[in-house]
Amino acid sequence: MNNWLKSATELVVIRSSAQLLSKFTQLLDTELGCRGVYLLTPSADGRFVECGMGDSRQLNWSVSDFDNPFAHVIHSGKAMALRNSELLYWLSNDGFSDLIGCTDDSVKVVILPMLSKDGQLQAILVLKIDSYSKHDMDSDENFLDLLSVCANHLQLINEMEAKKRKSQLLSQSLIEVEQGKIKNHLLDGLANVLIGQSEVMKSLREQVAIAASSRLSVMIQGETGTGKELVSRAVHDLSSRSKASFVAINCAAIPEHLLESELFGYVKGAFSGADKSKKGLLADADGGTLFLDEIGDMPLALQAKLLRVLESHKYRPVGSEKELDSNFRLVVATHLNLKEQVLNNKFRKDLYYRLYQYPITLPRLKDRTSDIERLSAYFVEQYNAKHKCSVRGLHYKALDCLLDYDFPGNVRELKHLIEYGGAQTQDGEQIELAHIQIKLDSDIGSFGETEPKNRAVVELSDIRDLKVAVREYESNIIASRLREFDGDRGRTAESLGIPKRTLADKCVKLEISIND
Repeated sequence: MNNWLKSATELVVIRSSAQLLSKFTQLLDTELGCRGVYLLTPSADGRFVECGMGDSRQLNWSVSDFDNPFAHVIHSGKAMALRNSELLYWLSNDGFSDLIGCTDDSVKVVILPMLSKDGQLQAILVLKIDSYSKHDMDSDENFLDLLSVCANHLQLINEMEAKKRKSQLLSQSLIEVEQGKIKNHLLDGLANVLIGQSEVMKSLREQVAIAASSRLSVMIQGETGTGKELVSRAVHDLSSRSKASFVAINCAAIPEHLLESELFGYVKGAFSGADKSKKGLLADADGGTLFLDEIGDMPLALQAKLLRVLESHKYRPVGSEKELDSNFRLVVATHLNLKEQVLNNKFRKDLYYRLYQYPITLPRLKDRTSDIERLSAYFVEQYNAKHKCSVRGLHYKALDCLLDYDFPGNVRELKHLIEYGGAQTQDGEQIELAHIQIKLDSDIGSFGETEPKNRAVVELSDIRDLKVAVREYESNIIASRLREFDGDRGRTAESLGIPKRTLADKCVKLEISIND
């Protein structure tokens, strides 16, 4: 017990508050032979004193609740020694009783505040010792000096740890800000690839960025022409595999008997015509991304082999006895409802759930008509760059027509319409309604639609001015429909599948009155 100076030198080299408190209680227990040594530390808000050292009971007391002796020690700054009846009185406090446990006349409890040199409470030391002990802790100057040294060192460590936590929080904040900048940069880049500012497109770009940063298989679903391969490429380009190969194959475009050899490759002599070995797409995609378009058309037998490859990343070329490895990221796409395919036993259930790790559903163009103008301008730019011309964009009548169109072929159909219109437009001029109307009419016919009722019969050989002919064609249809509905523009617009506002604009532009 006279060796407190040596104990102090062992404590001041410690640089962790938890380790300091642990070492301190061990020293006291060894030197004093206590029945119990407890250290209580203030909570961050200063309202509670909690049982330290990771005590599983997690006891705490309010510093303003004088039903416990610790509040008295905190407010007085003086030690307290409890014996016999005094100890029994304070044991009425459930928390204090839980801490101290069973007692009798042979036990006394000494509570000492551990104050730093500036008078700040750093901890409370609670000693459960033999009542007959001749050592008075609260008057032993060497022992009290040890408490002071420990309190000062604990204050220093707490300040250092607080600064470290603050620095870590700042670093984490900076990391989050940097990650946010990177994410925004990626989203800005995606906005130049996945065109559109509609809410569904903003959400889609967010999903693509998240999917790219994950290691999950991605399943892209959507109608024909919505841009499934474009999205799959974006997932690859934003991923950690972007510097490796992006390998794509359309499962519906290759005959069943050739699809396996395309994927797995084959060895010389594996089948008739295999006069030399050939690597498959799985080998080409090693380290990169494999994109399987129209996965719903993959034969069931090949689905089973693909599932095994996904589970083991091992495959065997056709005709080979040796297994090869391929570490690839799989992205698949389909316009089919694979869940229905599973129910109809046309697609393996186990493969479906293996692929359905990160689903992305692409919106139809008619569900984001606000993007049509921006998309059209983008496709005009592409057309000009490709053909080295200077088409000026879309005439407002042509744009109105596109806004009213359903686009069964989605974005791909819009692109083809712009290219068709651009091919008929002179440099410096706009794509007129007439430049796309013929293709729209032929496309409608190809989908099995009938010609509109009351269409004015005009011999094609008599047309001398296409713009005038198209204007008359549209004017006759609207005027005829207005007469059919007795001038009711609401019913007329509904029958033509266009908004009432658009019909009103067309009536003004085409100079159509209700009495026409």
